[in-house]
Amino acid sequence: MTRYPVRRTLERKRRGADHARLVCGEHMQNSLRQFSGFVGDMHEVARHSDAQGLASWAVGRLSDTVGFDCAWYGWAQLRDEDVQIHAQCSHNLTEAYYDSWCEIAEEDLLAAAVRENPMQTAVYDRRGKVQTDGMISLADSYGINKMATAMHARQGRTASFYLSSYRAGPQSRSWSAEELDYLKCAVDQLSSAMKVASAEPVHQNDNHARSILVSEEGIVILGLQSLLARFGFLWPEWQSDRLPEHLGNLIHIPGEHVLVDRQLIVHCSPVGGLNNMGLLQLTVRRLTKFDLLTQREREVAGLLAQGSSHKEAARILGVAPATIRNQTQSIYSKMGVTSRVELALEVKTGE
Repeated sequence: MTRYPVRRTLERKRRGADHARLVCGEHMQNSLRQFSGFVGDMHEVARHSDAQGLASWAVGRLSDTVGFDCAWYGWAQLRDEDVQIHAQCSHNLTEAYYDSWCEIAEEDLLAAAVRENPMQTAVYDRRGKVQTDGMISLADSYGINKMATAMHARQGRTASFYLSSYRAGPQSRSWSAEELDYLKCAVDQLSSAMKVASAEPVHQNDNHARSILVSEEGIVILGLQSLLARFGFLWPEWQSDRLPEHLGNLIHIPGEHVLVDRQLIVHCSPVGGLNNMGLLQLTVRRLTKFDLLTQREREVAGLLAQGSSHKEAARILGVAPATIRNQTQSIYSKMGVTSRVELALEVKTGE
């Protein structure tokens, strides 16, 4: 007689466990659908956005999907002695956050946890047992109670993408194991998508440009392999993520630069946008004969290549026909051509 209550109790427990597995399974299926949607939308955004814009979109989307109030993200290097931030931005945080973190960087428990196990998302709880004065100060200053940091570790590369997600307020809920996995997978997928977004497609045209994103210290963040595949032979000594001297000296001088010894044109500019991560864009392409012309000579060459006569070009540019004839001689000499047909081909190649 005493066995029946025990049997009924075990049966209730079994049914409860089955129900829990069913609920968990349905929730996991929803998460998988959400993640699939996130990845699909991310690749669609990547088609018309640069890497910085893509990162900003992804963090905003994850904030709604996973559920966090603010975040800090960018590219960092975890070294044995410290953490070096190469590019960074925040989501719903003040610009002072980075400076606040710098003050407590040596006591960052999240960085220590990621350094120990980069394949897992690290967590910090303001009410938890493991604390440092620095983490307490940072959390209390910004009203953050729960933190989770995921990083996409790139073997052999200096900087890796990280995302630190924060839940604010004393009533904020703890991170579930599923949410932590979701964040880690999202960061891995985002890193791959940003790599694709920053790389130029391969063309047969030898003058096709390659663009890279670099930090203010000259560390290549994105686009390194694409650039080396196209122009690496010009820098056989280039063995790291840091720009060679020829390029590193140019990144803080906006505009176009001619490297005659390398037969290259290099264009440098800061990466704009609302969520500026402090990155610089450097675009490299082959030097063409068209690049040897002055701005006015390019205008004249363009008109002549389109079939305009000297008289028509003079009228359009507001100069005398004799001036156009003199400039034509200079253009032919610089570009090494002898006819309008040859000129048109060179102009098409150089533009």
